[in-house]
Amino acid sequence: MQIFVEKSALSYQLTQEILTRVSSFEIIPSYEDFLWEFRTEEDLIALGKKRLFIMEYKGDFVKPCPGTKNYICCGYEIFHIGEGCPLDCSYCILQMYLNRPGLKIWGNLWEDGLETLKEYLKIQENTGRIIRIGTGEFTDSLALEGITHISEKLIHFWNEKKPRAVLELKTKVALSDDFFKKIKGNPRVILAWSVNTERVIQTEEKSTAPLSARLESAKKAIDKGFTVAFHFDPIIYYSGAELEYPEVLKKILKIIPHEKIAWISLGTLRFPKVLKKVAVERFPETKIYSYEFIEGLDQKKRYFVDLRKRLYKSLYNLIKETQTEITYYFCMESERIWEEVLGIKISKNEGLVDRLDKVAKRLCSL
Repeated sequence: MQIFVEKSALSYQLTQEILTRVSSFEIIPSYEDFLWEFRTEEDLIALGKKRLFIMEYKGDFVKPCPGTKNYICCGYEIFHIGEGCPLDCSYCILQMYLNRPGLKIWGNLWEDGLETLKEYLKIQENTGRIIRIGTGEFTDSLALEGITHISEKLIHFWNEKKPRAVLELKTKVALSDDFFKKIKGNPRVILAWSVNTERVIQTEEKSTAPLSARLESAKKAIDKGFTVAFHFDPIIYYSGAELEYPEVLKKILKIIPHEKIAWISLGTLRFPKVLKKVAVERFPETKIYSYEFIEGLDQKKRYFVDLRKRLYKSLYNLIKETQTEITYYFCMESERIWEEVLGIKISKNEGLVDRLDKVAKRLCSL
């Protein structure tokens, strides 16, 4: 991987820490000045995954999850540590960000970002709120951990300051024994894995860890004292999907102690219509965009509601057996899906927020 450092970001603490862990790097005037190097769409995405830019960030470090008023959202908050992902999934929405290619880490994350986070947590604590916040919205929380150590430092912060908040670190990679040796466990820190069937992992999630490795990492996280979570998102339809997704959930429920699972989310494939062109060109072998879709209220393409219900209902028996022990929820779904699949009436975002906040309050009381 090539490392490029904006001149304005060179003096920051995180920048200097990263540079001690890499063999070479290049100082550039600015990220924008370098963009001419990306001449084709293949450069914009594929080559961009091999280039890491350490930059000075001037935007908002803490922001709400970009949900939509037309579907029920969980009220998640984002600590914005960077953009882009070295993993390569055919359905990844980050492929759309063609005007912002490359992997980006904010060099001023500790001086400016962490101070912003501290102030935000303090303000929210004064209101009595318990915050659910994570870093895995615009990047994988742990895929670049080997050179950034960002998650390690955030875990140390949670252990030291004990904020009334839960931190969720979402990933598709396996975590090394060395990672766990350097940190102290904390139930308020949720190590979360996006999961899928082996078929989808092998064909649509390049450079990610096998399901077995993700679950083995989850077991290590629990042994260390962390809470874990799992996200079935996206659930992708194919012949056999209704048999194979329940097998994934069955493995999780067999291997992972139920009381250590914060939540399990469910969401079917959805994407902005402009993503299809980019993804099919990059992954000509993919079949996931060849089914029929409708345009949802959020202008994203989705499976027809009956197909979404079929996929969710394939998991229902396992959910029903464990829903008193584990909190399940739909990510960006309609009231109809909640009621017709789970028999739960949730009409506003607040209903889901309350559902997940109860888990966060329990974890913050341990």
